[in-house]
Amino acid sequence: MSETRTIALGHVAQAVFGPLHRHVAQVQEAFRDPSAPRGTPAYRLKFDAQGDKIIVSAGPGASEADFVRAQRIIETLIEQARRKGRVREGEVLAAIAFSEGANAESSGPMPLPQLGGLTLRTPRQVHYVEALRDENIDLIFGVGPAGTGKTFLAVAAAVEALKQERVDKIIVTRPAVEAGEKLGYLPGDLAEKVDPYLQPIWDAFRSQMSETDLKARRERRQIEVAPLAFMRGRTLSNAFVIVDEAQNATVLQMKMTLTRLGEGSRMVVTGDPSQIDLLRPDQSGLAHAISILEEVPGVEVIRFATQDVVRHRLVAHIVEAYHRDEGARGGG
Repeated sequence: MSETRTIALGHVAQAVFGPLHRHVAQVQEAFRDPSAPRGTPAYRLKFDAQGDKIIVSAGPGASEADFVRAQRIIETLIEQARRKGRVREGEVLAAIAFSEGANAESSGPMPLPQLGGLTLRTPRQVHYVEALRDENIDLIFGVGPAGTGKTFLAVAAAVEALKQERVDKIIVTRPAVEAGEKLGYLPGDLAEKVDPYLQPIWDAFRSQMSETDLKARRERRQIEVAPLAFMRGRTLSNAFVIVDEAQNATVLQMKMTLTRLGEGSRMVVTGDPSQIDLLRPDQSGLAHAISILEEVPGVEVIRFATQDVVRHRLVAHIVEAYHRDEGARGGG
């Protein structure tokens, strides 16, 4: 197939192109032939930014479906640029991801799913957010590699529920095992002792609300922090509970935490089974809890994969490389 087509972008051309035409290069990567020899990348479609348009040329193995998909990706980015005045890298990656599969031959711009101003980038993230919003699901496990948005999206969903007054408070907790110290020896009150372990969560909160609002809600105890050890004996009612880094909770800690769930509460348990910091990894309660609870009504398990990593594009390859190495070591 030898063909060239032109897509006009108008006044939003530079936003769609991206800095140094980075967005265009990312779209072209979606049409890379994975079977091409290393060092000689071949693309089914090639994209060339010229003036206020993109020239799309057929390469080896190109099909009409490829052109339709390319048109839909670009139209989605044009729509984003017209509505927001700019196009972010995450929106480009989302447009590429959601154009695959059943959507590959559809036409017209795609609505990119959102949560708290965040653009969801993969179909599995959409499934996760649907579960987080589903009032019939009270316990959600989000497991998978770092960078898949497990914790960030859980916080965004919790803030959404708090602002809509579907819950009275948000409680975030995680095992404090990284520093190898007893919390009692650390300075400050409970929140100050635990804060060093919770910075990723606070960063997620700050992306969803102002520093003033966050401080006020913490003072009113609408947002609480607590290590797993301080959860014992509590009944958490009308709360959105986030249990982060759950791979570092023991079986007994996990049981104790899960049974804190009270009337009107929901719990999200996130973790990466490949990053267990316990002295005895076989004591991790995350996999155990999933194995015995997955079929229980009201429980949903979302398993993220390397394809869902939404950090720097190199991170997914790093995760895959480590998994291959661990598999080779285990096989030896």
